[in-house]
Amino acid sequence: MKIQHAFKILFVAGLLYFLTQKGFISIQDTRRAFTRWDLLLPAFLMMFLNIFLSALRWQWLLEAQEIHISLIRNFQLSFIGNFFNIALPGAVSGDLIKAYYLGKEVSGNRGRAFGAILFDRVAGLSALVLVSAVAVLFGHAHLAPSVVLGTRTFLWTAAFFVVSFYAYLFLLRENHDPVLRVLRSIENRIPKFASIVRIYQGMRHYHHHRMTVIKVLAISLVIHLLVGWVCLQFAQALGESKLGLLPIYVVVPLGLLITAVPIAPAGVGTGHAAFSYFFSLMGSARGADLYTLFALMNLCLGTLGGVVYLRFKGREPAPILV
Repeated sequence: MKIQHAFKILFVAGLLYFLTQKGFISIQDTRRAFTRWDLLLPAFLMMFLNIFLSALRWQWLLEAQEIHISLIRNFQLSFIGNFFNIALPGAVSGDLIKAYYLGKEVSGNRGRAFGAILFDRVAGLSALVLVSAVAVLFGHAHLAPSVVLGTRTFLWTAAFFVVSFYAYLFLLRENHDPVLRVLRSIENRIPKFASIVRIYQGMRHYHHHRMTVIKVLAISLVIHLLVGWVCLQFAQALGESKLGLLPIYVVVPLGLLITAVPIAPAGVGTGHAAFSYFFSLMGSARGADLYTLFALMNLCLGTLGGVVYLRFKGREPAPILV
């Protein structure tokens, strides 16, 4: 494990060095951006609002599973999860921590609880894909012609799978689900596989809560539309005045998908490289700097989550992180 961590650190350091040497990361431009608080402060407030919107989304999913926790407790776990998103590699690490604490509180219903957490992540990723797919339909003129076809094909294929997933969930009853049959057959041979079956059944439970799923998808779309607007504010603070919302909605979701790869905390390095590449498709050289601002704002929000975690750490056992 130590060798693996050392390799990840070297990989991230190499990425940042390469981007700096090639001029994709500019400390001077980033410093200048912090003089534009008329742009950065509203962006920070929207990112803060997104934490509450995400907590509300999760609350709806839990209630559909007949799991009732207070909204205050929900916010606590959401802030703690946000803290671990920046403290641990990958953008989904906080979900594992939320699953750990929630599992201890609903020990008799963990399958449904973990199903709610997994569906929360699926809904977020679905919204990312849909926002980007719709944006590329109208904003492809802002991309380099050589990549329009590939980007459009990838996003529309991903959108097709998203729509197919929800059609599968809504239209197919549990007793006709071939995936569930396969999972149960594996469970018969490997009893420990039962936990996977229960989590899948927790996901399938939303077949009976279609209005909840629609509301969750709607709030997920709002979250990612706000994220795109935040990135537009960051771009303008960096002096990129020619970028519009549509092209940002095309490339930002793609960049955020890359940050989920568990290499470095808060997607540092991988996020910089992804944003640098995708923004270069729009003729902008400030993608990596934009992600620096995004990561710094997330660091501030994660610090608030750290305060919440320390406040309640004495009452709760520390999660097992290995």
